[in-house]
Amino acid sequence: MRIMVIGPSGSGKTTLLKTLGLTNDESSVRKTSFIQFFGKAIDTPGEFFDLPRFYHALITYSSRSAMILLLVDPTNLKQFPSRFVKALRSTVIGVINKIDLSSEEQINRAKRILQETGVKEVVCVSALTGEGIMELRHKIASLAGGV
Repeated sequence: MRIMVIGPSGSGKTTLLKTLGLTNDESSVRKTSFIQFFGKAIDTPGEFFDLPRFYHALITYSSRSAMILLLVDPTNLKQFPSRFVKALRSTVIGVINKIDLSSEEQINRAKRILQETGVKEVVCVSALTGEGIMELRHKIASLAGGV
């Protein structure tokens, strides 16, 4: 099973994939400049989500994954396209990252934004500290057979 991670720049996509053990890249986390394929993951640049002219690439590559993690950083909320999830071709889990840096109000706003995109399942995590990662693993396993 391959998992694709998408979301705005700086939301922690690459860090989350490393924390989940889905990349074989041992180098330090750096800005993702292009779509990267790993055995079990697809990492996407934040600009592909930030700039609507790149949405077609995310939609096209979504067919190459069994599941998509749609990340949001509640400390730096950006507008998400309404019902965006309907265009994607895989199961989508909303992931609120950086909860170790976020207030309850920020997390609740992030949940509303994810729900407006069409996400039905939302998990809160900190890819940096590991908080919520086991819950995310369980959610992935329950929806797609495990990581």
